[in-house]
Formats: sequence, C-alpha cells, structure tokens
Amino acid sequence: MSRFKDGILIEADFVGVEFRIAGELSKDPQIIDDILSGKDVHKQTASIINQCDISEVDKPMRQAAKAYTFAPLYGGMGANEEPHIQRYFKEYFTIYKGLSAWHKELMDGVLRDGIVRTPSGREFYFPNARRLGNGRITNATQVVNFPVQSHATGDIVPLACIRALRFFRKHNLTSKLILTVHDSIIVDCCPGEIDKVKQGLTWAMKDIAEEIEQRFRYVPIIPLDIDIEGGKNWMDKEKLS
Repeated sequence: MSRFKDGILIEADFVGVEFRIAGELSKDPQIIDDILSGKDVHKQTASIINQCDISEVDKPMRQAAKAYTFAPLYGGMGANEEPHIQRYFKEYFTIYKGLSAWHKELMDGVLRDGIVRTPSGREFYFPNARRLGNGRITNATQVVNFPVQSHATGDIVPLACIRALRFFRKHNLTSKLILTVHDSIIVDCCPGEIDKVKQGLTWAMKDIAEEIEQRFRYVPIIPLDIDIEGGKNWMDKEKLS
C-alpha cells in the first residue's frame, strides 16, 4: 500500500530485457530483426511447445512458454524435457545462429583467459574451466548467463534508478523510488504526480542509451522498452496508458 493518502504503487518493467540484451551482446541479426519488427517471441515459443498454430496461443500458454524462450539464453538445453520440447531447444540455435556463435566465443574465451567481461567492464572469473565431452565447458550455464543478467540487472536497472531519482529531484516530486524487482522499478506515487512519474520512468528507462554510452563507452544497438502498471497495492495493478 502507498504511504500517501490516495497514492498508488507504480511499477515500470523492462520488456523482454534478457532477450534484448542477449541480442545486443551477441549481435544476432535474427534477434535484432525480431525485436525491431515487434515479433512476439513468447507466442512463437508457445506455438512450437504446444504444437499449434500461433493464432491458437492464449495468454496462459504464452506465459508458460516464457521459461522456454529464456532457457537457451542461459545455456539450458532441455535434456530432461519431452521430445518435441527437446527439438525446440535444438532448433532455437538454428534460428539464432549468432547467439550460438557468441556462446561458443564466450566458452572458448573462458578456456583461454578464464574471464567473462560485460560492457561496463565487470569481470567474472572461471579459473578452473575445462572442456567436456559434449563440447561445452564446465560452468557453461554461468558463463553464458552472467553477461546477460549482469548487464541487464547489474548495469542498466541501477543506472535507470539513478536517472529516475535525478528526474524526481529536478521536478521536486514527493513520490519515492522504493524497490527494484529483477528488471522493474517500483515507485510509491503521490496523488497528482502520476503523469510526471510515468514521464520520469519513461525517460529514465527507455531513453538510457546515451548515458550507457557515456558511462560505459558502449553504444547500444537495440532499443529498450517498458510497460507501466499501477494500483492501490502491488497485487492489484492495471496497465497505465
């Protein structure tokens, strides 16, 4: 509940940020095209997993398919899944060849140098990595996962919070930044400030590319997007136009 009388909680959530960052770092042309064309990749996944036409995918099916969409980004291979789901995992890297090549580059780099590095310069060390019989390496899931998660939730989300706070202070807002949850920012919004808070969160999160370049000397190629919801409590929210 809001601390303010008649206030609401507002949550701004980065849309598909892991998929976007995986495409950003791998430069996979198909991921880039999917994002820029607005393809619903979760519906695509659900249609394959449920072996149905994409027009038959409903909201629960789409939600359940998200884990499968993201799993290959994190090195998941679906070895214990049903045969048609295993086929999906195999085909994933046929569709996204650039992502597959980037995963191989990361693993080869760890074998050579023992290091994975993010665009901000953060480094993760794997000093005892070795090649396995299946061609992957030890800690492969962490090696391909850490750059995506670290850049998304360790670089971009905190930087967006800094930008949002800067905006709130510049415009003398009473509303408070209170929490981050994975790739979303929660604001306790004072009555009368809803539009200004939405404006600030949109600027802080969607228009972040220039500051990423300034701080990290890295030029993003994929735009970020957000959804904004609000309500009297965190469990009872609706999309804010």
